[in-house]
Amino acid sequence: MTEAAAAAQPRRLPRASPRLAYAALVAAAGAAFAALLVWNAFQYDWLRGYDAEANSLYAQVLHEERRLPTQDDTTVWHSPPLFFALAGETQALAERLGWPADPHKAVQLLSVLAGVGLALLALATTRELWPESRFAQLAAFAFAASTPVLVRGSVLYHPEPLAALLTTAGVYVLVRAFARGRVGVGAGVAAGALLGLANLTRTWALAALAAAAVALALRWLRDRDRRVLLMAAGFTASALVLVTPWLAFKAVRHGSPLAFSQPNPQQWVLEGRPGAFYTSLALDDVFSQPYAPRYRNLLLPTVYSDWWGDYWRYYEVPFELVHEPERLPGEYHDPRVLQSFVGLLPSALILVGFVALAWRAVRERDSAALAVVSSVVLLVASFVYFLVQYPKLDGDNIKALYLLNAAVPLAVCGGYALAAARRAGKLVLAALLLLLLDLEYLNLRFLILPS
Repeated sequence: MTEAAAAAQPRRLPRASPRLAYAALVAAAGAAFAALLVWNAFQYDWLRGYDAEANSLYAQVLHEERRLPTQDDTTVWHSPPLFFALAGETQALAERLGWPADPHKAVQLLSVLAGVGLALLALATTRELWPESRFAQLAAFAFAASTPVLVRGSVLYHPEPLAALLTTAGVYVLVRAFARGRVGVGAGVAAGALLGLANLTRTWALAALAAAAVALALRWLRDRDRRVLLMAAGFTASALVLVTPWLAFKAVRHGSPLAFSQPNPQQWVLEGRPGAFYTSLALDDVFSQPYAPRYRNLLLPTVYSDWWGDYWRYYEVPFELVHEPERLPGEYHDPRVLQSFVGLLPSALILVGFVALAWRAVRERDSAALAVVSSVVLLVASFVYFLVQYPKLDGDNIKALYLLNAAVPLAVCGGYALAAARRAGKLVLAALLLLLLDLEYLNLRFLILPS
């Protein structure tokens, strides 16, 4: 072929490698999710969030007076200090820089960063469990990024998003070490430090600390490997160095390492919980009026409605409608009812994936799978124990946000189940994906907070 003829031929651009295309897709999805959270953060009044004013007072005392608050300072005195230390310094820096106009917004952006990190950790954890399935990895990211409690919780002036990020990162380090067979002191120290910091942010992280210890113990019983003992020693040492001083401080000052605020004595006169608290599903109300005060103080329907919707009316509902009337106007009522239906299929997939992953952990004695499953089981157990110990009359301590540490493990389970559906055939998978995309369209309309 002559030089002129060669020049006349259309140029063929080199095809991007699958790895590069995958990385580009993850980057685009991560950027889109970050944009959604930033938008929501700037639309959402920080004072509307759970315990926002009390959280701000804690940060103020810590920053300005360099001491831990007392019961006279704030109702959240019982919370560990890490988030509040970061919040106080972040606000001070924002004030010095003059941006944003309200420095509390800068703290909300910390929660945004935690939310993005959680979605990416869902992908990363799935990658360690199923490195050959990019479909499962992307599906897990999608499950996490479309979970209302994670999306909306990631714009709050609250320690929960940061605690969930640190907890999930600690579990991820364990999963990675187990999955790759790279157990050792370094991985143990890293996991223990992350979970220790999580416990300096939120007490719920104690459940993940226990789950990690169980996974390490069973891994040693399985392999009798000296490296696992070294990993467990590094894990225990780094975690105890961080957690023990705080728990000791609470025990000395407040009489118990698990002391909890009870500012209104009239709210805590119940003893124990009736059977209906554990068993009632209130299905009629869940699919007709899924928000307070309906089925108040019933565990399962409240958590379901708060996970997929907005049981406590904390978002976009005008402040004057938060507590009354009992039935919201249609523009706020209808989206919440719709969310109860939107959550059905994802919940079913998550449940199937959770059972399958638990079976894998038992049948194959898979320590990585066990670390994921046990972190959810022990978190749920600690949550129920807390609600039984502190049976509040108005039930407003039954918040799905307190289970945020489970968002990534459950997203991993959902991704696993969706990937497994491919075995049923292309037509079945296509139908399932089309239905999920339709539900996701409805879900996204709910997740984007109005300006």
